[in-house]
Amino acid sequence: MKKILFATLASVVFASVASAQSGGVAVLDIDAVARQLGVEEKVRVDLIGMQNSLNQELQKTQGALQNQMMGVERAAGENPTEEQRRQIVATNQQLNSEFNRLKSQAQNTLAQERVRLINEFRIQLEPIALKAAKAKGMDVVLMKVTPPVFAYTAEVDITQDTAKLAEEAGMKVEVTAAPAAAPAATPVAAPAAGGNGGKAKEKAGKAKAKE
Repeated sequence: MKKILFATLASVVFASVASAQSGGVAVLDIDAVARQLGVEEKVRVDLIGMQNSLNQELQKTQGALQNQMMGVERAAGENPTEEQRRQIVATNQQLNSEFNRLKSQAQNTLAQERVRLINEFRIQLEPIALKAAKAKGMDVVLMKVTPPVFAYTAEVDITQDTAKLAEEAGMKVEVTAAPAAAPAATPVAAPAAGGNGGKAKEKAGKAKAKE
């Protein structure tokens, strides 16, 4: 899984627009704050758990679709007609299309959960970052990564101040070890269109399952 960058979802700034003219600009490394609070790792672990759950559901679906495919082949018998062969190919294409749709849906669900978790953290951190900025006489908080900050003095960096206030506010989290990643499900394999090849593939599949 790619490293989570909390700042990648930033628009421009954490800011109190109404008071933007009255104070200076503070700089915040939101990724550093997320790491210090354990939030970055917590999000990573939570997403791995969710990914494993989605993969398990996809594997169940994969097994059901594979059984359906084998049923079509068995119904065609040892010597399928040309029409039955075409039906086998069409069924395989249809089942693969359905599997790919469900896989894409699972990926979208995972991406949406990632965005939700990051936004939840940003919303919680916003008033704390503004509080840290105001303590230094500043009213605007600019994130260090997005947009890029060309240069700034150490005095305007409120990263550590924000992390300390956030920890005092109970935002620090304890993270358990990430679960092992479950294997990803794959598209439905196309069985041979009739004949001994189809039966051989079915037997090979059963033998592999026993292993």
